[in-house]
Formats: sequence, C-alpha cells, structure tokens
Amino acid sequence: MTKNIIITIITASICFFMSCKKEDVEIIKPEPPQLPPVTMKLKPVSFPINNVVGGYYVGLPSDYDSNTKRHPLLVFIPGAGQFGNGTNDLHLLLKDGPAQLIDEGIFPTNLKINGEVFNFIVFTPQLRYWPNTSSIKESIDYAKNKYRIDSTRIYISGLSIGGTLSCDLGADYTSSIAAIVPMAGVSLDFEINNKCNLIAGSNLPVWAFHSNDDVVFSIAAAKNFVSKINSYNPLKKSKITIWPSGGHDAWTRALEPGFRENGMNIYEWMLQHKR
Repeated sequence: MTKNIIITIITASICFFMSCKKEDVEIIKPEPPQLPPVTMKLKPVSFPINNVVGGYYVGLPSDYDSNTKRHPLLVFIPGAGQFGNGTNDLHLLLKDGPAQLIDEGIFPTNLKINGEVFNFIVFTPQLRYWPNTSSIKESIDYAKNKYRIDSTRIYISGLSIGGTLSCDLGADYTSSIAAIVPMAGVSLDFEINNKCNLIAGSNLPVWAFHSNDDVVFSIAAAKNFVSKINSYNPLKKSKITIWPSGGHDAWTRALEPGFRENGMNIYEWMLQHKR
C-alpha cells in the first residue's frame, strides 16, 4: 500500500467521524445508586433532663448518621397513664402515641410536601408528674441541642394532659412552635381567654381532636377552646375534628397515617407550617 493511499484512508476516516452529529452519538450514563428507603429507628434514653423528665424515647430517621440534614421535630407529650421514672418505666411510652407507631414500624416516612421530602425526629419525654410548661420547654431545648433539628419546624402534640400541655406551650412559647395538635385535652378554664388570645395573635395553627362522648375532658371545653381562638380572628383558623364515639381516646385514629382530612394526615398538615 502506497504512502498516498494510506494518507487518503486516514483523511477519509477523520472526515467521517467529524461529520457525525452530536445527537447521533448515544451517551450511556450510569444509573445513580439506589439508596434504601428511609425508615425510623427507636431508641430509649434514660437521662434526667430535669426533675420532671427522667428519660425519653427518640425516633430517628434510619439515615440520620449518614448525613448532616436537619429534621422537623415532633414532640409528643404522653398522658398520666404513661407517667414514670424514665428508666424501668420507659416501656409505658410504647402503649400509645408516635413511639408506639415507630415501634410497630408504621410511622410515616419520606413525606413529600411542596416538592421537598421530610422525615421527622420524634421526641417522647416520660413525665414523673404533671409539669409546668417550662419543664417541657427545657426538654425541647435539650432535644434541639442533642439532635439535628430544623428550629423552624417544631411541632407539639399530646394526649389527655399532654393535649392540655400542648395548648399551654402554644400560648407560652408561640414564637418557637410551628403548630400544635392537642388530642383529648385542651387548656383548662384558668386564663383561657388570655391563652387563646396569645395563640391567635401569633397565628399558631391548631388542629384539635376530641371524642363527643369523652367523660374525662368534656367536648364542650374543646369546642370552646377552638371557638375562642377563632373569635380573635387569627390569619390561620384553628380547627377541631370530633369523633362521634371513642370516649377518652381521640388519638388512636388521629395518629394513624392512613387517616386524612382534606387530603392530609396530621403529619402532612403539620409540615405545611413553619416559623
């Protein structure tokens, strides 16, 4: 083969490859690695935060240790039936509430709100007795310092006296709480007008749950609490869901991830709000 023929072949090859359009070349991109779905892991912690709280359960997203992301915090305040010393009584916190759902593997994860995916950190303190709100606020501050919390998304819920404390915390610390969900308990008559005025003035979202036949905390008190807040014309109206029956248990159905009102369960509803 002569030198001229070789040069001609090389030149033709170069011209052929240069004439190929970019879109004619198929670029195969590797598939991104498939991460396992986020679940929740539950941990009992026996640590005396103060004289009232001797321990707690914390629920963390399963990928918590593999990144630096901050998470919304759900503080769930239990009722008197779950009072305990924070050590060998901690198991009582698994009887009701989000800690029970996490323990059973049914607490909702990977909640998509406005295009963003959220996973809660769930903090359930065990109370020795009925506390004042400052004791619960100390527990919230402890959780904020101990775990990676999105401080604009702190939500308070609770059952029975935990519902009462949720409302009282909402009145006392309006600027640091994004929404409250009291269940089978609201603020008592003492200073009720002032508390409702403070909640309304801060536009703190409230979604209350109560059973119509509750003989421990009357339905009249729950209705009055929500109505009183709304009488002050907040930008975000409070609402109440009333179960026709159920006695002093307004929380089991409300906490179920499958329960929805206006297309949202309580977890999705909470995440609609931030400070």
